[in-house]
Amino acid sequence: MQILVLNFGGSSFKFLLEEEGKALSSGQVDRLGTKDAELKADFGRELLGELSPKEALAAVLDRLSSHGLLKKEKLAAVAHKVAHGGSFFREAVFVDEKVKEAIRACIPLAPVHNPPALAGIELCQELFGDLKQVAAFETGFHQSLPAYAYTYGIPYEWQEKYGARKYGFHGTSHRYVSQEVARILGKDDLRIISCHLGSGTSVAAIRGEESVDISSGLTPQAGTIMSTRPGDFDPWLFPYLGEQLGLSAQELSQQLIKKGGLLGISGLSGDMRDLEEARSAGSSRAALAIDVFCYQVKKYIGAFAASLGGVDVLVFTGGIGEHSPSIRAQICQGLDFLGIALDPAKNEDVEEGAIGKGPCEVLVIKTQEEIMVARQARNLLKKERENNGIS
Repeated sequence: MQILVLNFGGSSFKFLLEEEGKALSSGQVDRLGTKDAELKADFGRELLGELSPKEALAAVLDRLSSHGLLKKEKLAAVAHKVAHGGSFFREAVFVDEKVKEAIRACIPLAPVHNPPALAGIELCQELFGDLKQVAAFETGFHQSLPAYAYTYGIPYEWQEKYGARKYGFHGTSHRYVSQEVARILGKDDLRIISCHLGSGTSVAAIRGEESVDISSGLTPQAGTIMSTRPGDFDPWLFPYLGEQLGLSAQELSQQLIKKGGLLGISGLSGDMRDLEEARSAGSSRAALAIDVFCYQVKKYIGAFAASLGGVDVLVFTGGIGEHSPSIRAQICQGLDFLGIALDPAKNEDVEEGAIGKGPCEVLVIKTQEEIMVARQARNLLKKERENNGIS
């Protein structure tokens, strides 16, 4: 049985073909809708030209088949990674009209991410006909948060009427990490702090395999500072700066999302690799941006250790978390009181695995979000067969 995982963005999509828990092939198509649209996959690169999303996906399916990877008679479902499911979904679900309507209803909460995901689902329904479609939601993993963790200090009817509450993101990554920790350490009752550090960043408090708190909020913009996103700040900054700059709330939001974060502080780049290089060359603002990032992640580690009543495992994942020993070291500095201490040699050399030397396990885990989506789809298909009495 094969599962095709798709993650649609505004001008690109990622794909992964999985069979019985094993990734057969993965890649992405970038610059959709332009003459420079390109397929980048583990089986090669190819300039596709100005194709529609439907034509580009058809081309990917053709290449997967021609390389002997995709067996259409084995394809059991197409699974989609969807950013926002509101409070509707905790686990992956089969797509029907009600699910599509729920995704549509969440567009105001994820105006950049949900529309292309919904368009991708409808495209696949057109291409694949009656083949099962599955939706797995980034917000789903965090539906286990207690009410006191997701409720904002605003008039309660705003939450009831408009869904104004914390939802949390990177749920697919944090879910994968929690399952990997249980597999690696042979325990499923651990207190885990998962740091997904990348252009988008979030820190999650996990007990066993359940999220109990998350740094991101109503939208992915909240929490720690990120590549171009500001993270948490005083909400009264909005009316103050709007008046000072003569910008509407929408205009100011766009400025903060696109020009804030690491880019805003450094004035150079939102890419941590660029900032580490600039810091080495003597840039004080690059150094400040890195200091702010590490300090904010460290604060969430401390806060979530309090939420969990201690911490057994600290995990680094995501592009920065997996590949930057210096950022990991700076974040962990001074956390000895939590039992968190790095082995300098392992931190520098280990690509994946244990890097700690204290009582708290410190792990680097390479997140595999598409594999997690496939795993959720596979579990859903298994439950359906069991409910139908099929072994």
